[in-house]
Amino acid sequence: MENLRASVCNRQSSKNMIRKSSLVLFCVLFFVAAGSFAEQPAGKMAFTVSMGEPNEHLFHVVFRCEDLKGQTQDFKMPAWTPGYYGIFNFAKNVQNFQAADADGKPLKWEKTKDNTWQVQSNNASVITASYDVRAATQFVAQSYLDKSRAYIVPTSVFLHVAGLVRHPVTVEIMPYPKWNRIATGLESVQGKPNTYQAEDFDVLYDSPLLVGNLEELPSFEINGIPHYFLGYKVGNFDHKLFMENLKAAVEAGTKIIGDIPYKHYTFIAIGPGQGGLEHLNSTSFSFDGGEMDNKGMDRDLAFLSHEYFHNYNVKRIRPIALGPFDYDKANLTNMLWVSEGFTVYYEYLMLARAGLMTQEKVLDGMRKCIAAYENNTGHLFQSATQSSYDSWTQGPFGGGSGKGVRKTISYYDKGAALGMLLDFKIRHVTQNKKSLDDVMRTLYREFYKDKQRGFTDQEFQDVCERIAGCPLQEIFEYASTVKDVDYPKYLGYAGLALEEPNELPDAYLGAVAEDVNGLLVVAAVEGNSPASRADLKAQDQIKAVDGEHADSKGLDGKISAKKPGGKVKLAILRAGKDLEVDATLAHKMKRSFRIKPIPNPDQLQSEILNSWLKPQ
Repeated sequence: MENLRASVCNRQSSKNMIRKSSLVLFCVLFFVAAGSFAEQPAGKMAFTVSMGEPNEHLFHVVFRCEDLKGQTQDFKMPAWTPGYYGIFNFAKNVQNFQAADADGKPLKWEKTKDNTWQVQSNNASVITASYDVRAATQFVAQSYLDKSRAYIVPTSVFLHVAGLVRHPVTVEIMPYPKWNRIATGLESVQGKPNTYQAEDFDVLYDSPLLVGNLEELPSFEINGIPHYFLGYKVGNFDHKLFMENLKAAVEAGTKIIGDIPYKHYTFIAIGPGQGGLEHLNSTSFSFDGGEMDNKGMDRDLAFLSHEYFHNYNVKRIRPIALGPFDYDKANLTNMLWVSEGFTVYYEYLMLARAGLMTQEKVLDGMRKCIAAYENNTGHLFQSATQSSYDSWTQGPFGGGSGKGVRKTISYYDKGAALGMLLDFKIRHVTQNKKSLDDVMRTLYREFYKDKQRGFTDQEFQDVCERIAGCPLQEIFEYASTVKDVDYPKYLGYAGLALEEPNELPDAYLGAVAEDVNGLLVVAAVEGNSPASRADLKAQDQIKAVDGEHADSKGLDGKISAKKPGGKVKLAILRAGKDLEVDATLAHKMKRSFRIKPIPNPDQLQSEILNSWLKPQ
């Protein structure tokens, strides 16, 4: 999953359901055209969606279910959507719920949970549930409707019957009369215009629909498989060049894995809405072609490369927690630093291997990722695995800093950096015979293809170490702890180095302190800093600075008033004991994290760097 970011590394993406087959298809139809797919048996569950007055932002939905058994039936709305790791409570947008039997006789119902409508069905052979869904938020993970277009995020519109998520289902769209196209990954039902089918609700929930007067850019084929680009107000720019570049990037992505697991793929540009979401055979994303200068094209190609590669890394190569889903609650995993962070890394590799990005730009992109992580105080507090696990509550980028010290990170940033370092490590220990590509291919083959499931945290590490032929404990410690990363060692494997930091005239202590209930408490101490050398520790209470009471602002003021080499005396309370700490201040250092090739690399370093950004 991916939201718009100020830079390529800081986009939200975003991101995750896996299926055991690759039968989901892309379908774009004029409303008067019938699909060419083989007709499937009519399902026992069917939706009809209408939008008579679009400016009211209301979809009207009718859900007909046949052959249900039982005195009651629970109709449920998902609380979140695949691709976005956050609870939305979509049920709050449902209005005017009603239920009836085959004769249209009303059935009693009650709301038993926030997302559950329990119908007293009394073994009725047919139940029809009807309701309205308010869709007024322009965001890629939420449905939207007005007179310009309809964007349907299925988890926010379609109920399911509890326990029957695996049931086949059809959807008929009744569009606003002035619109002429639908874009979706769902398979059309032959002979029934605007009607689509899904083998189960997992597929339905992973297949957004965009309805309106859509524009289509030139499609392309890779190995005979068509790829489409449709959207709302795509914009006036060089469509041909853009699609040629997008084809090159997608083709580079397919070569990384060596397989194309879908029969059709579409890029669905929803217009305004912020962000992008990955799906099994499509991606939906905000798009403004009016910004398509050279810089805008580079940005959008990176964005779409990221979302495209998610069809492998997340939708098929996935942590075991990410499918089959529990749509009622958060599906927690430690592995988003791999699912999202590695996908950031691979968006750069795709563009470079497609000839669309230079080595210098790739290294600058990785610099931004490392700097975003290292220049955030959160790197002293939160690991990449914890950031992944906490995503559902803190957001994908670590949330805001609030009133105190920021203690969260983005798994996008650290995950991308760790992906690169792991890649270089594998290349180094195998004499450049293996790489991270081999890890991804192995995961795809063994878990998606053969075992038809996701992998556990340990299984992921096991595959990495099997490909490398050696333990990789340090890399995984970097992921699961806040241990300082040895960038020089890992970058050195590829003949790369970080630019030396610049010495600033400011004094530097290296302790992060915060005000807690009127007390000044050390929250963290940076490694190899004046504070760590003076044995200052986290949780120390600072009672005085140079003999004077101070809060966090006062401590900063005391430090900034001194020069490097000066001393600061701290009176602290540690575990009930009063102590004094004398620290000799150092120069504050400005670290650019710029990555550059080293002079005179050895043969292996040269081979690794020269082959890194070439098709493998």
